Amino acid sequence: MKDHLKGRRLLLAAAVLLWTAPLRAQIENTLPDTELVPSRELPPREEIPGFLRWMLHPLRRGMMLNIPMVDTDPNRGLEYGVMPVWVIPEENGDRIQQIHAPSLTYNQDFGLSPCYRYYLYPKEESSLVADASLNKYEHEILAQFDDKTFLGSHVDGSLRGQWARNASQRYYGLGPNSSRSSQTNYTEDYLQYRVTFGLPVAAASNWRFHASDMLTGDKIGNGPLPGLPTYSSKFPTTNRQIIHADRFILDYDSRDSVITTSRGAFLQTFAEYAAKNFGSEVDYSRYGLEARYFRPNNAEHTMVTAAQVQFEQLVGNAPFWLQPRMGGKENLRAYGSGRYTDRGLLVANIEQRFTVYKEKMAGISTEFEVDPFAGIGTVFLGPEHMARRYARPVVGIATRAVARPQVVGSVDVGVGQEGVAVFMDINYSF
Repeated sequence: MKDHLKGRRLLLAAAVLLWTAPLRAQIENTLPDTELVPSRELPPREEIPGFLRWMLHPLRRGMMLNIPMVDTDPNRGLEYGVMPVWVIPEENGDRIQQIHAPSLTYNQDFGLSPCYRYYLYPKEESSLVADASLNKYEHEILAQFDDKTFLGSHVDGSLRGQWARNASQRYYGLGPNSSRSSQTNYTEDYLQYRVTFGLPVAAASNWRFHASDMLTGDKIGNGPLPGLPTYSSKFPTTNRQIIHADRFILDYDSRDSVITTSRGAFLQTFAEYAAKNFGSEVDYSRYGLEARYFRPNNAEHTMVTAAQVQFEQLVGNAPFWLQPRMGGKENLRAYGSGRYTDRGLLVANIEQRFTVYKEKMAGISTEFEVDPFAGIGTVFLGPEHMARRYARPVVGIATRAVARPQVVGSVDVGVGQEGVAVFMDINYSF
């Protein structure tokens, strides 16, 4: 199951690096005789530019940053606020060890949303992420641990637990020609755990095999958003399910970076099964394939062609909220998440990335890109039902800030058959 609240959370470890480098560099350039080290006092605050005084606060150990937050998810509308971030490095090193990141945001429909995030990096190859948030319609408690060298081996492992309610979900009915006038709002409340293990197919191979086990208890209810019908008024359906599913994945990955990719290829194929005989209330099978390819057009990698294809097919009696959905930042960038839903999905995107500005600040190379893109996609009952008249084209432009190798922040503006959609995100490569 996808993390429905992803758009409301930043990946803090990466975000902090992106913000800290240019800010530190500007202070160092403004105050050439000052070093930002814990053992020395800072110059008088009036000598530091006003916006930097508000945003950046070096501490005896680490740094405090005040980061403004803006989110423009099409299903939620504008959300804004502030996030003070305390970054704590190792005792005797520069590697980030912990991050504390509380935030307070406001949305017209959901009101104030306090949230607390904690990030722990016990070693280079492992991380622990935990957060808790609450507003008048929603809540979330999440914990996830990842280790790329589990118990010192070549096995990677991941364990995730989550209890969340998302009240911004939209459903338009099934099929590639679902009408925008059929839009309804629903709330998804779920409790989930997922464990994943992976290992290389062969030593030093780009191929890797993963297996995951997931158990989810789902409850679907009518949504609270004003001006939208409730889903049960138009689509009466079962609103509670327990799903136990196992997924088997084969990956090929030759990319130079998972996040700030400039060359290489990624291929993933998977099969997922849920059966009543194994703890699930529904029987279904899900198959999928995703391919991404990145080709630099010059030696400096300042022009890169990026392409992506996604295919997914579900067979069985899974409820609508588990079926493939088209729309959102990660497949068709002119529609909100879940705009089109059916048993199958096919989406293709291509974009040309141009680096328009590049500078090395505080030891970190930061690049700014302008990326025109185009895409097309459709949903269907089965591949034999695909029809050209239901293909949804998208064109648009993205701007990206890249701090290699950890960070990419982007703003995407896409235009489709139903107007314009804007997405802001961090650390999604494509």
